[in-house]
Amino acid sequence: MVQKIEATDVTDEEALNAAFFERADEFIKQANDFCRIEKGSSVKPTEIRGQVSAAMLFGTARFNTWVAANNFKDGNEMRDAKVQVMSYVMQQFQMMLEDNYDEYCEQFENYLRFRHNEEFHANKHDASHKH
Repeated sequence: MVQKIEATDVTDEEALNAAFFERADEFIKQANDFCRIEKGSSVKPTEIRGQVSAAMLFGTARFNTWVAANNFKDGNEMRDAKVQVMSYVMQQFQMMLEDNYDEYCEQFENYLRFRHNEEFHANKHDASHKH
């Protein structure tokens, strides 16, 4: 029997964690959509993934800079806090990257089991192509 969870049973921390992962999942979904290759395209999956990854890194850097900027009264105060802000952001990114990297190492076959099939379909020759 499945126990129904009442809204009052969810702590503030659990709600924040749920919102965090929902947002992260939406960003990942958007990145996956950007990685889709149109039929007949000569772009390789690894190329488009690298482009999307670079764009996400830039977007993340830009957004985090904007978030940090909102905590300062002016550019000089922001400049003075650069080392602390960058240290914090880099530390957080490193922890998240390490956690995800380790998880992928452990779940490699499970997470990438469709990879070969995907690349086959992405690079399949068009039926009208003559050799």
